[in-house]
Amino acid sequence: MKVSVVTPIRMGGPYNWGRTLVEMLSRCGISGRHVHDLRGVLTSPLRQDSDIVHASIPITLRLWRRPLILTIHGEYPIERNVWRHFYPASIRMADIVTTPSLFLKERLGLDDALVIPNAIFPERFKAVRHGDKASANIVTVTKFAFRDKAESLIRLAHIMENVQKCTDVPLDYTVVGGGKFLDEVKEKVHGNGLSARFTGFVDSPKDYFQDRDIFAYYSVHDNFPIAILEAMASGLPVVTNQVGAVCEMIENGRDGFIARGEDEFREYLLRLIDDPALRARMGSNARNKVIERFNWHRVINFYIKLYESLC
Repeated sequence: MKVSVVTPIRMGGPYNWGRTLVEMLSRCGISGRHVHDLRGVLTSPLRQDSDIVHASIPITLRLWRRPLILTIHGEYPIERNVWRHFYPASIRMADIVTTPSLFLKERLGLDDALVIPNAIFPERFKAVRHGDKASANIVTVTKFAFRDKAESLIRLAHIMENVQKCTDVPLDYTVVGGGKFLDEVKEKVHGNGLSARFTGFVDSPKDYFQDRDIFAYYSVHDNFPIAILEAMASGLPVVTNQVGAVCEMIENGRDGFIARGEDEFREYLLRLIDDPALRARMGSNARNKVIERFNWHRVINFYIKLYESLC
């Protein structure tokens, strides 16, 4: 069996997914090719030498009879961008459509789509050690390339400021990530009086997990945040607002907290700050969930079974 995985040219979530999918197929003895160069992407509708074509970009024309799988990673079909015009035809043309979450499947109205979750390699994340500390070390990983992410971080910083007023435990808050809105966010956050360390873009966000106690995440627009999975794999309890598919990732109160509002978000953070045992128990549950459900070594089997059903 030979599989062509066609993704966007630019590096990002769908690109990384395609690269890892091909890597895992190779480990399982299946020939895979990651098509992400401009020429390969442009000519992919015209000719294919693979048994199956698996795309994360909309293909609206195919001059071949091989099965076509379309994986949609975000709300592109309904967002206000030029790509949304291509998705209706691409969805009709695909033999199978997959999404990484039930949330996205329902959001896009894709009744027949298969849900195959996003995944990471848990073994690449060392579990943190929780215990009594003089301060509460909190970390957030996000991107500042989009306006909504920037505004989300400003709202989270406001919550952090209120948390600091409600506890005598000093907060050590680190924000990992870069992008064009970073300087604007830093100015607003520091102007509100919150002491926060901004790292800017880093190659390996997980390096900032090991000496942390809590992972805080806030977003007004999201689907299946990989950053949350990575924090969970590191044994960090996660506090997030209710957005996208986080309810499919986290069981509220067991392996993380999902807040329904800013007041509840603050209360969840305070509970974790005051209770090292709760942090350890919740972090352990979170890591185990990623190993059992969001592990590439397990998720790859869903793709292989899908391919086998088409051959």
